[in-house]
Amino acid sequence: MASRAQDVAIYLTHQFQYAWEGFGFFDLQGLMYLAQGWHLAGGRGVLFEESIGAHKAAPLTFSIKGLLPMDEMLPHPVLEPEDEDFLESFCATYIDADRAAVRRQVEREDGAWRLAQLVGGEGATIHPNLMEATFRLRLLDHITAEKPVLQSHVIAHKQQLGGNNVVAFRGR
Repeated sequence: MASRAQDVAIYLTHQFQYAWEGFGFFDLQGLMYLAQGWHLAGGRGVLFEESIGAHKAAPLTFSIKGLLPMDEMLPHPVLEPEDEDFLESFCATYIDADRAAVRRQVEREDGAWRLAQLVGGEGATIHPNLMEATFRLRLLDHITAEKPVLQSHVIAHKQQLGGNNVVAFRGR
C-alpha cells in the first residue's frame, strides 16, 4: 500500500526546511517528483497514489498545491515503514546535494516531466510508467558513466592483491 502524498510532503519538509535555506514550494514539488521517480525506478511501485502534473514551472503533485506546512504546525507524517526507509535514504542523498544540481535533475529534457508536457500539454498528468522508464534510463546512464571508473578501481585492486601475494607471484 502506498503512502499519502501529503505525508510524503510533510516528511520531506521536516528534512529539508532547515537543511536548505529558503526551502519553498517548488523545492518541495521537485523533491516529490524525484522521490516518486526513484521509488518507481527501484521497482517499489508508486510512493504515493496522487497524480503529478506536468506544469510549465515545475512538476506539481496536485494534492499538494499551495501546501507548505509551517514549522511547528507540522504533524508527524504517517508513512508505510518501507516508504519511510526509502525516504530516509532519499533525503540523506539529496540534503547533501546542491539545490541547483537537484533542479537540473528535475528539469532534464529527457525526463518524465518534460516529455509529458511535450506530448500532453500544459498540466498533463505524468504517468507512473513514464516516470519509471525515464528514471531507469537515468540509472543506466549513471552505470555507463561510472563503468570506466569502476574498471580502474578493479584493476588497481587486482594489482594491490597481486603485489601482496608473494608466493603466487615470486620468480622461480
